[in-house]
Amino acid sequence: MEQRGIYAPAALDQARATYGVAQAQYRQAQEQLAVAGLVARVDQATAAADDASRARAAVSEAAVRQAQLAPTAPAAGRIEDVFYRAGEWAPANQPVVALLPDARVRLRFFVNETALPAYKPGKTVRFACDGCEPGLTATIAYVSPRAEFTPPVIYSRGNRERLVFLVEATPERPAELAPGQPIDVFPLGR
Repeated sequence: MEQRGIYAPAALDQARATYGVAQAQYRQAQEQLAVAGLVARVDQATAAADDASRARAAVSEAAVRQAQLAPTAPAAGRIEDVFYRAGEWAPANQPVVALLPDARVRLRFFVNETALPAYKPGKTVRFACDGCEPGLTATIAYVSPRAEFTPPVIYSRGNRERLVFLVEATPERPAELAPGQPIDVFPLGR
């Protein structure tokens, strides 16, 4: 993956290399001090240790800058919207993309009161959708305690009761589904 930005990864590599050289000089100075026993070498070893410390700080600073200038997504998911493109100026603390994490994908469907006992939190349901592989399942996470009127746009095969209950389920493989995709849901054991 090519990374671009003000602070290139090459600067981080250079800081790491400087740190390695300073460590090697420090070790060499310590070995010379042990063999020769000269007091002057103590100053050289101290200077090499200081160089190593500065190089360690440079590596740490470069890693922080790289994380600030090229952040990673907090979770696996899909990009739902792009607010700013490469080369555009984005104000500070403004989102650049809208991310829909896989863990937040839910199936939302409505059931009438006669079918409600088959849909309880923790139970598994089978669902199907156009273009999806067969045998998909989801675990029910929420069942609304209150009835509501049937939404004006509902994907069903027949007329439903006017009062229905909202049910939300978490699919096993959320990355395979598209938001707003019509689904058919069936409780297992039916």
